[in-house]
Amino acid sequence: MFYFYPKKLDIDVTKLDLNVYLNATDAKRKGINNGDVVVLHFKDGEIGAIAEYTDTLVEPGEIGIPFDIWDRFRFSQEEPIVVELLQQAESVKFIRKKIQGKKLTEQEAYAIVKDMVTHKLTPIEMTYFAASGYCPGFDKEELYYLTKAMVETGVILDFKDVGELVVDKHSIGGLPNKAVTPVLVPILIEMGFVVPNTFSRAITTPAGTGDVVEVLMNVSLDTKQMKRVVKEVGGMLAWGGAVNIAPADDILIQVEKPLHIESYEKFVMSIMAKKIAMGIKYLLIDIPYGRFAKVPEKDVPKVKELFEYIAKRFGIELVVYTRRSYGCDGRGVGPLLEARDVLRILERHPYRPIEVENIVLEMAALIGVLTKKYSDKYEALEEARRILETGLARERFWKIAKAQGTAGVISSESLTPSEYSETLLWEGKEGTVKEFNNRLIVEIARLLGAPADKLAGLYFEVFLGDKVSPKDKVVTLYSSAPLRIKLAKERLKGKLDKLIIVE
Repeated sequence: MFYFYPKKLDIDVTKLDLNVYLNATDAKRKGINNGDVVVLHFKDGEIGAIAEYTDTLVEPGEIGIPFDIWDRFRFSQEEPIVVELLQQAESVKFIRKKIQGKKLTEQEAYAIVKDMVTHKLTPIEMTYFAASGYCPGFDKEELYYLTKAMVETGVILDFKDVGELVVDKHSIGGLPNKAVTPVLVPILIEMGFVVPNTFSRAITTPAGTGDVVEVLMNVSLDTKQMKRVVKEVGGMLAWGGAVNIAPADDILIQVEKPLHIESYEKFVMSIMAKKIAMGIKYLLIDIPYGRFAKVPEKDVPKVKELFEYIAKRFGIELVVYTRRSYGCDGRGVGPLLEARDVLRILERHPYRPIEVENIVLEMAALIGVLTKKYSDKYEALEEARRILETGLARERFWKIAKAQGTAGVISSESLTPSEYSETLLWEGKEGTVKEFNNRLIVEIARLLGAPADKLAGLYFEVFLGDKVSPKDKVVTLYSSAPLRIKLAKERLKGKLDKLIIVE
């Protein structure tokens, strides 16, 4: 063991790449090699990290800590920390066992997740574990063990003091446009439910719910703020990554992100662990399926069964909402454009996406019946519609926003995308819009700069069921960088009929 004084460095890290920096000469003298896994022991606990050599960032006797790690674990330059060389984590042999096709015990699953959360596994070791979810894969019992471990190695919240009917909705994702949840949450609160909704940022889409809602309010709440907001207004719209809820999931997301892959078992444990940790008692899972969706129709029964199994094991009342997807949920794709769709629905704007509104009302009705607060779906549906039509949902939305730090009400018309834009005209045959290619939408939106550029994205001038003829306006591209619009246009040249499927 060695003592080092921590030094805060202006270096950003991900939750996967947790590196610390040692003076090369000093580290070599102590026998710490570049790339070794070390354990940092400090006042509030311990974490693992990868040791990196530097000749300039730190002096002998110092250890450089990236600012994100520093703030997360509250280091102090005045207090030395103990650094210990770590032999290969014991859970590596359990990962090896899984790769060889054997089943994990509950204790082994917990050990893997615990070592992952405390960064005692290297990125390569974690990648092998993530890959084992595909081959040989996890059975239902292992899925339960891993979900339970994800919950127990993070923060667990309880909102029973606010109300007994604690509900939430979560989609398996994969579709552009995230306007459903921000509209649904205030409706559910007005229906008498407690809704501590948490969501992610973009993983496989041009904007996650977090990127969209952040256009309108602060979404980075700590656990105390979460409790306060839910108590004040009956619910919240918060980014789950800001707190230590099922932290192993955030790490696995970073492992899988470069390959754009995620097994069914992985996203089931991911979603369910976070909802269990948030104290959700009634849950709607949204499974869109189709040619360009995350789940093909043939796999829907399997995914549904996995969700139902985990929900039953943890005592959660569950309804699975399956729907065929023919493309993105709304017309806007990109943080600001999707936020504008949210406000247009709440404001009853003539250009609101009716398609999204109908999905929201259907979900609200299903949750109403699931909780037995409403006697039938029709009664719950009419109540949800009344709340939306009378403006109560809009009022509740801005109460949430105010509790989360927004100064005042914003109108949809004040949300203007980038001044740089170009509208593309239809080049194909006359016909009716039947489908949108989600994968190509995501590619184009990212070319335009979304989600980092909140003003970037696509707005579809035509939608499902609309008639199109040559020279009709079909989609407008937005970006803060004109070069990106040029790149997106080049990618779509001669391929508009691959983006918008017309028959």
